[in-house]
Amino acid sequence: STDIHNKISALALGAFYFVVLFCLLQNQQVLGESICFSSNNMGKGKIFIDGVEGGTDSMGNTYYSRDEMWKNELDRADPTSEKGWYGKGIKYWEDVPASVDGVLGGFGHVTDVDLEESELFYQTLLREGHLKLTEPGRAADCGAGIGRISKGFLCNHFKAVDLVEPVAHFLQTAEKELSGFNDGNYIQIGLQDWVPQQGAQSCFVIFLHLDLNSLASYRLSLLGLYDVIWIQWVIGHLTDEDFVAFMMRCKRGLKEDGVIVLKENACTEGFIVDKEDSSVTRSAVYLEGLCKAAGLSVVAQEYQKNFPEGLFKVVMLAIR
Repeated sequence: STDIHNKISALALGAFYFVVLFCLLQNQQVLGESICFSSNNMGKGKIFIDGVEGGTDSMGNTYYSRDEMWKNELDRADPTSEKGWYGKGIKYWEDVPASVDGVLGGFGHVTDVDLEESELFYQTLLREGHLKLTEPGRAADCGAGIGRISKGFLCNHFKAVDLVEPVAHFLQTAEKELSGFNDGNYIQIGLQDWVPQQGAQSCFVIFLHLDLNSLASYRLSLLGLYDVIWIQWVIGHLTDEDFVAFMMRCKRGLKEDGVIVLKENACTEGFIVDKEDSSVTRSAVYLEGLCKAAGLSVVAQEYQKNFPEGLFKVVMLAIR
């Protein structure tokens, strides 16, 4: 009977490891699908959004559709080249001083009220149950710049904040500013290429205890790393396809009760392209439509208060 007991136990343990391996392989397959919209595929996929028609650009040109605008922008050159969509954006920011006033385009005086409203929104998410923290807590600051948001807000709540930023001198300044009170990483990469850390999809496996007297159910929960992925004043630099692919990856980078927060300028309707820094300001409907295309839902929404007149409205979306 002892031999039979051992054989059954070995088979059960083998089955357990088989399911673990299966989940890991499934996750790799899903991850591969989630990044299918790469910079090499821009413009090849169709993303349908209700309620978004045409827009304009900073040179006074009018576009009758999103497709017309993106064709105009992306057919000019390889997006990653110096004259392409991403190349022009990086070149613009490489010439901007690594200061609060620099990263905020001359509006450094709004930083305090911006951080205050972000804190209030964060507390609302906790209070209403849209965000449930687990230890050890970790956040990602996407388009982190010089670490303004991490230093003034995120590091007050998370011991580790990963700063994701493509511009070298911004990230170097951030690392100096946060030295000594951030255990996170400093990652120089564009959001169109960043893959948040993640594990296997959740799955359930059942195996026999060695005493064979009971069954135990175990959950393999190698989910994402982050409680919060904070994305502020940067998503306009992504094309629609890369926006959707990025959000899909962020979804897989969240812990089970984590949340993505998108804080971004929003025009009244359609879109406005900034030809100087290679970015697009989208309407709130446009932003929400892209999130929906990524399989995400908005669970909370508020608008920034107490900003000076003449600036774009700033929408805060909690997404999962």
